[in-house]
Amino acid sequence: MPMQRRRILRLWRIAAVIGAALGLVLVVWFDNEANRGVVRVPRGAPVRWADVPQLGVNLHNIQYEPDPAVVTRTLLAAQALGARTVRLQLPWDDVEIHGKGDFVDRRHAPARDAWEKYDFIIAEARRLGLEPQVRIDRAPDWARPNDRREPRFVAGLAENPDSTGPPERYADYADFVGAVAARYRGQVRFIQLWNEPNLAYEWSWRIPEPERFAELLRLAAAAARAANPQVVILFPSLSPTDGKEPRLAPMSELEYLDRVYRAGAADDFDIMSAQAYGLGQPPDENRYVRLRWHPSRPFTDLERPIDSRIDVSRVVLLRELMERHGDAAKAVWVSEFGYNSAPARVPEPARSTWGPPVDEQRKAAWLVAQLERARREWPWMGVMHVWMLRWGGEPPDPANPTPYFAVLQQDFTPLPAYGALAAYAAAPAWLGAGVHASGHPAFRPADGGWQFTFEGTYLALGRRVAPLTVRLAGGAAQQISAGDAPVVVAQGLADGRHDVTLLGAALPATVLVGRDAIVAERGWPALAALALGALMLATAWLAAGGRDDA
Repeated sequence: MPMQRRRILRLWRIAAVIGAALGLVLVVWFDNEANRGVVRVPRGAPVRWADVPQLGVNLHNIQYEPDPAVVTRTLLAAQALGARTVRLQLPWDDVEIHGKGDFVDRRHAPARDAWEKYDFIIAEARRLGLEPQVRIDRAPDWARPNDRREPRFVAGLAENPDSTGPPERYADYADFVGAVAARYRGQVRFIQLWNEPNLAYEWSWRIPEPERFAELLRLAAAAARAANPQVVILFPSLSPTDGKEPRLAPMSELEYLDRVYRAGAADDFDIMSAQAYGLGQPPDENRYVRLRWHPSRPFTDLERPIDSRIDVSRVVLLRELMERHGDAAKAVWVSEFGYNSAPARVPEPARSTWGPPVDEQRKAAWLVAQLERARREWPWMGVMHVWMLRWGGEPPDPANPTPYFAVLQQDFTPLPAYGALAAYAAAPAWLGAGVHASGHPAFRPADGGWQFTFEGTYLALGRRVAPLTVRLAGGAAQQISAGDAPVVVAQGLADGRHDVTLLGAALPATVLVGRDAIVAERGWPALAALALGALMLATAWLAAGGRDDA
């Protein structure tokens, strides 16, 4: 064979191998985008605290409202929104202010009981049928006296006036958490311990210390459970970070959480918390890996050219880490999610702190779409708290973009998102793919039984203590006998929403909903097989060519 022809043939063979390899990479990449984290096949048992009313809302700064009537009006607005869980901050430094065991507020005359306003907020929430979730953080100065003498913290405080840190004696925090749990026993079930401990300004401007936080969590959880055996402990929501900020966040929240688990903290909380901000990205974006490199900054990210995107889908990576540590039985509750709509009059760079701002109509649509996506794809996700209902307390700085997460203006004027969320909450809930308990809010009483709606292509009923009659809308009734094994009711349905009626003495213990894999609909398996075959053929061809050239 002439030398020139052999060279051309070799180049073609090399190109075939590279092309086949790139084909496989693309298949893996797009399959990752389409399927990663999406539950399609129902397996296992229902996730505790996941089959609960979905919509919650953050009551930002409600504790700083001086007028009790405004507190009540805020809670009424949350009730009218359709939220069933309200999340509020109960700062340690706003209750045990002047010294250990001192619960009198003497910052202004006349002195008053520091618990008083929290007693009112929690009692009002309960009166209106709202479930309070309290977040306990912010150690008072007396519990961390050396921070004010530490140049690192003093400099950080000048940079961020909200800077705080853990107590020097972790037992002091545990004692306060126990006092909260005891005082509100029967009123407050859900307590979040600390907030964003993976950020330096929440940790006395020291490099975050997962192992030390695990010790703080252990002591506080034990104190809360001793004071109230019915308490439900939430892990503090970590700030999603890429670990590229040496002063603020030198490790990603995933590395931080992994180290907390390795420190043995799995038994010290009942529900995982997460933040799920869109950061200007649409809520249906499903990319978990992205290239950092960009031609406009060719040398900026060479040390970490590939990273996961920080957006709505980031919560899936957190969930995968939980599963690797054998913690899949716990639900994930979203402590904060939302989209910022800061107008052009807010100066940059503050205006774009949370990604490109969106207009009010898009904020409304995307908030609802994110709730729907969670219901459709993530049966392990429970309450999702919108950040935020309204800005409470003193009016904000006009240059501060934070108030533009709100769905109500400070004067209670509703924004488009408020109406969109209220309409979503008022509509009947439905089941997405997964295994669901019979206490799920999608089950509605009907004459002689129940009705529910599911979205998927497959339906089965789990353990049944009594016979049931099942009817899918437009179909014939089926008689289902009592039993423990799942019974398939329907499969091969169109992937959409289907209404179901159940008649009988009792609901089944579980309902299983499935969906066809999207890769099958898009033909990726065939493409993967073709690419793999091409790669094998090309490799064999190249090997044969090598023998010809010998």
